[in-house]
Amino acid sequence: MTEASHNPLDEVLERLDALSESRGLTRDDILDLGELSAATGLGTREIRTLLRGGRVRERKVGETAPRRVNFLYERLLRESGRRPADVVGEVSARLGVTGAWARSLLQGGKCPNVPHLAALADYFGVSLTFFTDPPRDALTRELLPVVGRLESESAGMGLEDPLAALVGEHGARAIAARGGGSTLTIAQRKAIARFVVDFVADSEPGR
Repeated sequence: MTEASHNPLDEVLERLDALSESRGLTRDDILDLGELSAATGLGTREIRTLLRGGRVRERKVGETAPRRVNFLYERLLRESGRRPADVVGEVSARLGVTGAWARSLLQGGKCPNVPHLAALADYFGVSLTFFTDPPRDALTRELLPVVGRLESESAGMGLEDPLAALVGEHGARAIAARGGGSTLTIAQRKAIARFVVDFVADSEPGR
């Protein structure tokens, strides 16, 4: 895969689909769009579009950060039932700004500077990149732990990576080393595995 065609989200989705298929599941069985929305600041419609391989609007950081601050503020009010004035007061004290400035910031009317973003990340319990990641990067960030957990579970169940299993069986570790095994996609690793299996079978005496 060339650098130009390198697409982390597509690669993560490919790994997710392979793991889902090995368990007889689908993406819908594994992914919770509500949780992904809460973790990324993206709407469920945007997430569905990205999962289908579509494109969504990418905004500049000056637009993205205020929108996601407001996303977290509205979510906090909705889930906690707290009064807006109480949250505004806490944020005002945390950032060292006036109540009017904090209110405008939380409502998406102001673009926070870096120190304010760091303080807001700590207040809301999110990473700093939550406020700045483009949609594809935000979704990739949250899908990676899901894929990692599924891969760990699969390893524990004996569902090995096809190339890794083949390398172990035939002692051909040079294949992975020379081919950059850790950077291959699932489809590429399966293709190599099928090729080597066929090659070994054709090389057996009497074939």
